[in-house]
Amino acid sequence: MRLRTIVAVVALVAYISVSLRGASSKSRSLPPGVLQALSNDEKDYCERFLGDYKKGCHQAFRTNLLWLELEIAPSEQAAILVENHNMGACGSEGCSLYLFVQQPDARFVQVLGADGDTGALGDIKVLKDMTKGHYNIQKTWRDSKTQTLYLWDGLRYSAR
Repeated sequence: MRLRTIVAVVALVAYISVSLRGASSKSRSLPPGVLQALSNDEKDYCERFLGDYKKGCHQAFRTNLLWLELEIAPSEQAAILVENHNMGACGSEGCSLYLFVQQPDARFVQVLGADGDTGALGDIKVLKDMTKGHYNIQKTWRDSKTQTLYLWDGLRYSAR
């Protein structure tokens, strides 16, 4: 019982904190296809709750997703960069980051590494240099010195 209370309090604090931070950065909802692509993460998140705490877990999960749209190719191909601030998605290196690109069949596919990465939206910069028709992406780490360069390999961005 005590563990459930602690989990609920932590989720509530995270919800309020991210809601206040994210309120000014976006007013639109994530595209439904991105939410569909994140459905397994949402399911895993909601499985942590029991009883009445589980009722609002889906909305809480979605509220704790910060995002922005990036132009990743000269063709103006847009991608959605998502930072997951949900319980268990953040650590000393930042929060889980995913980059989604819409496919011709309207599905969204995650294209940042094999499983995403960690960091923050503000740590990501789209560069003018290109590889295979897509702009290179740079992530600056929490130490403000270390950087990771991601290059397009034809299917996704991979760290070099």
